[in-house]
Amino acid sequence: MIYPGQVLTIPGSDEVHVVAFGETLGRIARKYGSTASSIASANSLSNPNLIRVGQELIIPAVANSGSGGDGGKTAGDAITDRTGQYHVVKRGENLTQIAAQYSGVTVDDLIRANGIVNGFIYAGSALYLSGPGYVASGSAGETTYKVRSGDRLGDIAHSNGVSLSTLTTVNKISNPNLIRIGQNLIVPTGTRWVCPVDNASFKNDWGFPRGGGTRYHEGNDLFTRRGTPVKAPVSGTVRFVTGSIGGLQFSLDAGGGVRYVGTHMDKFGKEGKVKAGDIIGYVGNSGNAARTNPHLHFGMYYKGTPVNPYPTLVAHGCT
Repeated sequence: MIYPGQVLTIPGSDEVHVVAFGETLGRIARKYGSTASSIASANSLSNPNLIRVGQELIIPAVANSGSGGDGGKTAGDAITDRTGQYHVVKRGENLTQIAAQYSGVTVDDLIRANGIVNGFIYAGSALYLSGPGYVASGSAGETTYKVRSGDRLGDIAHSNGVSLSTLTTVNKISNPNLIRIGQNLIVPTGTRWVCPVDNASFKNDWGFPRGGGTRYHEGNDLFTRRGTPVKAPVSGTVRFVTGSIGGLQFSLDAGGGVRYVGTHMDKFGKEGKVKAGDIIGYVGNSGNAARTNPHLHFGMYYKGTPVNPYPTLVAHGCT
């Protein structure tokens, strides 16, 4: 069985990528260090803007030259994968020792790229040597709200987690008492951040080995009771997908290049336009988590690159 986002190795060193929800040819090309035009040519795509979920795309072997791939990783090695170079931690290593092994890499670089907030690193985990680092929310994004009968601007601001002054400034409203039914208001996103689940138990398990050491954890597992509501951390647009690995999953586009994902849910909640705090699902252990305790795998991505959500969760009191 194949699933969206899966990479299949085929004879001749070419690879096959199965298109996942929300992917574009440009994003897939960046993932493999290739170009959209070369992948389009290899697959005889007349329109590179038209690809579909579940479609199998051949990734030409030349796109992967110089890549260490996913196999044969050993602690202490520097590995180049499709999101950048990382270091697999050896037992007894510290950040200073790791930084000294790579030209131009500092301890601060490691801390920032991996969201390290307590100084602890774990043997066998993968530390990115560069990356987008700490991203708190999609503060550069926005959504819209259509004014309904009886609405007041102050109430709209409060329900969307923004200040009245911000809402009036962004929409160039000179008199906050004068809004009209049907008026579309721009509402900045990312100004309010809500913990995705309440009373969760978790640790900084970013970069922990998965799948027998062939891949690494791109998120944090938030353990709590089955059926616990999963909340939208920020305002944005939610889409759902079901897969054999992640089970019932959500993807939340927060704007500004920030995307949140959650997997292994028990049930879906609200889809489409949501605001921070809306219930978008319920905790479970669907997909390949069937033999684990119920939890939400929670991930963050900035412009397609995975980011450790741990510092964001801690900064907003989710511990």
